[in-house]
Amino acid sequence: MTLHSLRRRALLIAPVRIALGVLWLVVARLAGAAAGPALVAFGAGAFVTAFVAYADPRARFLRGDEEPQPAPAEATLAPWWRQLLAASVPSTIGVSVLAAIAVAPSPTLAALLGGVSAGLGVATAISVPAIEPTLAVEPRSHAVYRLR
Repeated sequence: MTLHSLRRRALLIAPVRIALGVLWLVVARLAGAAAGPALVAFGAGAFVTAFVAYADPRARFLRGDEEPQPAPAEATLAPWWRQLLAASVPSTIGVSVLAAIAVAPSPTLAALLGGVSAGLGVATAISVPAIEPTLAVEPRSHAVYRLR
C-alpha cells in the first residue's frame, strides 16, 4: 500500500499553485489585458477562492469524526513527485487548462483564473500548520492513516 503524507502534499502544492497563478497573471497581461482590470480580477479571484476554500464548512463534514487507523506495516510513502501530481488533480490542472483556453479570447478571465489558482495556494499554505505530520492518505480509497 502506498500512502501520501497530507502535510507534505500541502507543502508541495501550495507554492506551485501560487506560482501558476502569478504566471497566468503575467500571461494575461502579455495577451493584452489592461493592468487595472487584470490586477483586480486576479486579486478578487485570489481573495474569494482563499476565503471560500479555507472556510468551507463541508471540509469539516467530509473529514468525518473517525480516528485514523494505524498505517499498515507494509505501507510506504509515495515519492514527492507522485504526491505533487496527485495533489494537482483536478483543481490545479483544471484551473490552468481553463486559463489556457481563456487567455486568447479573454485575457482578463485568464487573470481571474490565475487568482483562483493563487487563492487555492494561499488557502493550502494557511492550512499546513493544522495538518498533523503523522497523517497520510491512501489516494484511491481516501482512507486516512496515522504513520508510526
